[in-house]
Amino acid sequence: MAPTNTEDISSGDVNSSNHPLYLHQNDHPGLILISRKLSGSENYGNWKRSMMIALNAKNKLKFVTGEFKEPDKDSNIISLWERNNDMIISWILNTVTDEICNSLNFVNSIYNLWHELQEHYSQIDAHRIYQLEINVAELSCLCTCENGKLNGEREQRKRLFQFHMGLDDCYSNIRGQILLMQPLPTTAKAYGMIKQEEK
Repeated sequence: MAPTNTEDISSGDVNSSNHPLYLHQNDHPGLILISRKLSGSENYGNWKRSMMIALNAKNKLKFVTGEFKEPDKDSNIISLWERNNDMIISWILNTVTDEICNSLNFVNSIYNLWHELQEHYSQIDAHRIYQLEINVAELSCLCTCENGKLNGEREQRKRLFQFHMGLDDCYSNIRGQILLMQPLPTTAKAYGMIKQEEK
């Protein structure tokens, strides 16, 4: 879908309930759009889907997708846009845990907030899937035979190195510390150390 031109939107009647800038009299910052709270990567997919449905029902989805971009500062709708932006941020922050909320207080654009959540929690979800696959592989190695133990250790070391190769450069210090550990930690432990460093 092509991005919506903000000028086209501004030419519409902002008092119409069909306009993205329209706020109903019952809309307020304390409104809770969905009952489930985002607690982390384990429920991000379901939370995101529910939130998108709720925002679409409120005619505010264009703000989070970036289709309705922030207008110029001298635009006659900038104050309405900022009001909607702040309102939607409040709605989203009402549906995340306190821990997540505290880490997002610095974000002042709904588009950036939405993508910050997506980048952080959908990425971690991929790591969780990867970790589950490692656990399954380790279990199958343990169940084969004595020789499987050596193969499992080799495979674990290989996966640990693959995990480290996929890390961004900002994790180079902790990566170096992990690789100096004797014996080498499991990938799960390394992941836990990276997560702790990230916090």
